[in-house]
Amino acid sequence: MRATRGHDGAIWILGNYDGDSFPRRVEADGRCAVGIVDFDVATGHVLHVGFRGRAVLTRQEPGRVRQLLRRYLGPDESSWDPRFAGVLGDESWVLLRFDPVTAVVRDQSYELGSATAE
Repeated sequence: MRATRGHDGAIWILGNYDGDSFPRRVEADGRCAVGIVDFDVATGHVLHVGFRGRAVLTRQEPGRVRQLLRRYLGPDESSWDPRFAGVLGDESWVLLRFDPVTAVVRDQSYELGSATAE
């Protein structure tokens, strides 16, 4: 699954209805949580952002899907990983619109080499 934040404040998530459990769970009950972690093992940087809110399934909007995929895979569609090359037009891929209600941000970074063996 891939996600991006839209101009409307929603988080847009691309999911596969046949292969991911999240779209089916959202379909049954839109209340959910989304977590995003920015982690760098080389520096010990760990930033966690968690959201609670509601999500709904929407049909593919080719422009929005293309924008989301280009953000993560680059503008050259011919170089995209084969898993994503066929997403556009494949109705098993759906967009989920997640509207956050609450958010929490935690810096869980650590110092490298701070662990001691006893």
